[in-house]
Amino acid sequence: MFVQHFRTVLVLCLALICAWASTATAQETLPPPVQVSPSQIPYDPTSPLPAGTIIGSTGPVYPSPLAMPANSVLIPPLAAEVVWCQLVNVTDDFFKIRSEQRVVFAQGIPTEGRITTFPQTGATLLEPWRGDSVGFHERLESTLQSIRRTASIRLIPDPGGWRVEVAVQKELENLLKPMHATAGGATFRNDDSLYRYGTPLPVLGQRVGDQPRPVATPTRTDGWIPLGRDALLERRMLDKVLARLGVAPVPQYQPTPVLSAN
Repeated sequence: MFVQHFRTVLVLCLALICAWASTATAQETLPPPVQVSPSQIPYDPTSPLPAGTIIGSTGPVYPSPLAMPANSVLIPPLAAEVVWCQLVNVTDDFFKIRSEQRVVFAQGIPTEGRITTFPQTGATLLEPWRGDSVGFHERLESTLQSIRRTASIRLIPDPGGWRVEVAVQKELENLLKPMHATAGGATFRNDDSLYRYGTPLPVLGQRVGDQPRPVATPTRTDGWIPLGRDALLERRMLDKVLARLGVAPVPQYQPTPVLSAN
């Protein structure tokens, strides 16, 4: 009885904290991407062309920032071993590493490096020392729900240096029935349909006489519902990599036609 009252009080406290925080604080948002619209730049035929303008067959074009993936940065051409060690250190701060595929130079040409991690349960409100749940709402969700994340980090060779891409997949546990539910197990059936004796089984079961009989062979499910990518954690990991390396992301440019004011 005491445990049930304690759980009720704990849920009410968390609900009050959530209601207060929703008005006092907001979830961290990613900065808007930097985009330059050529139509916003006035064009004067008599003015000199900007630096870096290329004269092509269709007219003058000038460089503008290239649209890059939201969670991908281009860093200067540092030593591959230095960059890789920092990637491993940052990843280890949030996840347990499953495998490392290091960058290898084959006849002077670098290959792509990749780091994969084990699934990691989300940090809760009672675990402030963990940083894989970014923002109050993410921590509250991980406290009330079974959330896990898996990360994949890529180090890709680029003509301008190294491109670092971080992808964090977020999943919600799909339970057979609600925890501590009073409903019977038959209400939440997740097993095989009607079995006809004599038909072949997908798995080996116990045999009764000359007829096969399955013994506890329910259909297996993934058990986790994909929730998409965790952009906030991806951004935090990239910022930490840049801070560890002490560099700023390298901007990329692509030619954009110069449009007239007409």
